[in-house]
Amino acid sequence: MDARTLLADRLALAVVAPHPDDETLGCGSLLHDAWVAGIDCTVVCVTDGSRSHPNSPTWSQERLADTRRREIEAAVEILAPDASVRHLGYRDCETPTRPPEADEAVARLRATLPPGALVLAAWERDPHVDHQRCAALVRRALARRADLALLWYPIWGRFSEATPGPAVRLAASEAARQAKRRALACHRTQMADLISDDPGGFVMQAEHQAHFLDHPEIFIAE
Repeated sequence: MDARTLLADRLALAVVAPHPDDETLGCGSLLHDAWVAGIDCTVVCVTDGSRSHPNSPTWSQERLADTRRREIEAAVEILAPDASVRHLGYRDCETPTRPPEADEAVARLRATLPPGALVLAAWERDPHVDHQRCAALVRRALARRADLALLWYPIWGRFSEATPGPAVRLAASEAARQAKRRALACHRTQMADLISDDPGGFVMQAEHQAHFLDHPEIFIAE
């Protein structure tokens, strides 16, 4: 399937990213093709991604959160230059799950989703706590929005288990593939050895980066 078919009759596209970089890894090509097609694009980042290098003596959580905020904004500027980027600002691994905080999070998320949007959200079965918690928020946010459609995009689920059907594998345009490659390079804290003083900190393996760039994007329907 191509982007035109997937986006048919949609007025807007909204990407819900648990962390800065999920928007590029999971659906950067589709985001770019939607923008090229003139579709209104919104990216909602739920957490600040501040705990990827917890033992760095020079990168505090505040510094890392600020840097990752700038990284996602630079990446989205490449993928969809006039897209709206919204930050809910929850701490990494602290996506709310209980009232009243979760109720407030649902209301805030719902308010960011434009009418008639196709919503892309990290897969609810991805093996990461924030991905699962964000998926729960998304389900609640869409519960009373009949105008919205939902597709899940797997991140770590690509490597941990087979994705269930029905799944769509998107054939990206060459322009989208190149835009995604440039956008992913913006996420230097996660994709390169920018932070060198925390040996246990997260850096995505080169083969995983190549997988997201070279393989079709996957979208899972309900």
